[in-house]
Amino acid sequence: MRITEIECHPVFIPYHDFNAQLLARYHGRAIQGRTILVVHTDSGLEGYGESWGSLDAGPLRQRYLGTDPFDWLNAEADLAMNMALYDLMGKHLGLPAWKLMGRKLRSWVPVAAWTVSQPPEAMAEEVRQAARRGYHWLKYHVDELQNTVDQAEAMQEAAPRGFKVHFDFNANADVYTILPLLKELERLPVAGRFEDLVPISDEEGYRQLRAKCTLPVIVHHGPPEVMVKGLCDGYMAGHAPVGHAMKVGAIAEAANVPVMYQQCGGTLNQAFLAHEVAVLRKATLDHVNLCHLWQDDVTLERMEVVGGSVAVPEGPGLGVNLDRKKLERYRAALPIDPGRFLVRLRYADGLTVLTRHDPDQPGQADALRFQGRLHGYRAPGHPPAYANAITTDMLDEANTPDFAQLWAQTEAGPVWHQKG
Repeated sequence: MRITEIECHPVFIPYHDFNAQLLARYHGRAIQGRTILVVHTDSGLEGYGESWGSLDAGPLRQRYLGTDPFDWLNAEADLAMNMALYDLMGKHLGLPAWKLMGRKLRSWVPVAAWTVSQPPEAMAEEVRQAARRGYHWLKYHVDELQNTVDQAEAMQEAAPRGFKVHFDFNANADVYTILPLLKELERLPVAGRFEDLVPISDEEGYRQLRAKCTLPVIVHHGPPEVMVKGLCDGYMAGHAPVGHAMKVGAIAEAANVPVMYQQCGGTLNQAFLAHEVAVLRKATLDHVNLCHLWQDDVTLERMEVVGGSVAVPEGPGLGVNLDRKKLERYRAALPIDPGRFLVRLRYADGLTVLTRHDPDQPGQADALRFQGRLHGYRAPGHPPAYANAITTDMLDEANTPDFAQLWAQTEAGPVWHQKG
C-alpha cells in the first residue's frame, strides 16, 4: 500500500449561537478554522485526519507520497497526518486503530469541554452549556482581563453537583502572588485543578505549590520529566502523535502520575484521541478536545458525550467516516466576521480603559490573555494579575450608542477615564 495523494480542505464550520461572536473576537479565525486531510493510496483506501487551523499540503506531499503508511508506525510528528495514517492502517487490516497502539484498557474515555475567559455571567452560561452536552469538566485559560474568583463564583452558581472547572494559568506568575488566589478558589466546590501556575523553570515554586494546594497541580508546558521530579500531580501532553503519546504514557506509568491529552479539533480528532488514550494506563484525567464548539462537523458520525465520557469507536481505522457533502459545504463557508468592536476594561476604583483588538493580526491571537499584548501597557491600571478587581467586556455599534465616536478616539491607541 502506497500513498498516492494528499488532499487538504480548509473548512469553517459555524459555532453555537450563544458564544460565536465572543469566540470570533477573542481568538479570531485561528481557532474557528480547521483543515481536513484526505490521504489516498494505490489500494483505493482513504485515510482521514484533521488539523486545527491552516495546514500546507506541500511539505506533507514531499515527505509522505510514495511511502507505505506502515512506515510511520509510532511517528512523533505531523499529528493530522498521523491520524490519517492510523486510519489507513486500521482499514487495511480491518482493525480499530487502537489495536496498532496497544492493548485496550478502557472502552470509554473521559473528556472535558473548553472555552475562553469571559465575564462572570458568560462563564456561568459556558458551564450550563457544557453540562447540558454531557460534560463533567470545563477547562479554560484564565486571563489578566477578568477576576478569576468572580468567574469561579458565577460558575459555582450555575454548576450542577459534581461539575468541575480546570483553571489553566499562563505559567507567568510567582508563588507569592498566585498562592492567595488559589486559596480563594479552593473554597469553591466547582474548582477542580490548576494548570501551569508558574514558569516551569521555577521547580521550587512547583514543589511549594504542591505542598500548599489542596487541589491537583497540572503541568502542560514542561517536559515529561517533571513527573519523575515530583513537580506535579498530573501532566498534560498537547497535540501528541502516537509515538509521543506512548512515550509520555510510559513515563507517567513509571512515575505513577495521571496524564491528560489535549488535541484540538472536531470529531476526527476526538476519535483519534479516544483510540490513543484507550491503551494508556495512566491516561485517566479528562482529555480536552473542541468538538462541542461547532454546531456541525464533516463526519457521518458524532461522538456523544455520556456521563462525561465518549466511547472508543469500534469500526476499522478511526471508526468515523467523512461526509463529502458537508465537506464541500463548509469548504465554501466563510469565517465569522467579528465586526468592529472595542475592548472595555472596567476597574472597581472607577477607571475604564477602551482599546481596539484585532485577533487576526500576526501575534494577536492570544492578546486578550495579557494586558501587555493587548495595549502594550500604554494605559493605566493595576499591575497585571488574575485577581484584580476588574471586569472586561466588548462594545460595538449594537450595544453602544456613541460607538462611532469612541472608535475614532481609539485610533491612535487606548483611551481611558477615571470616575471620582
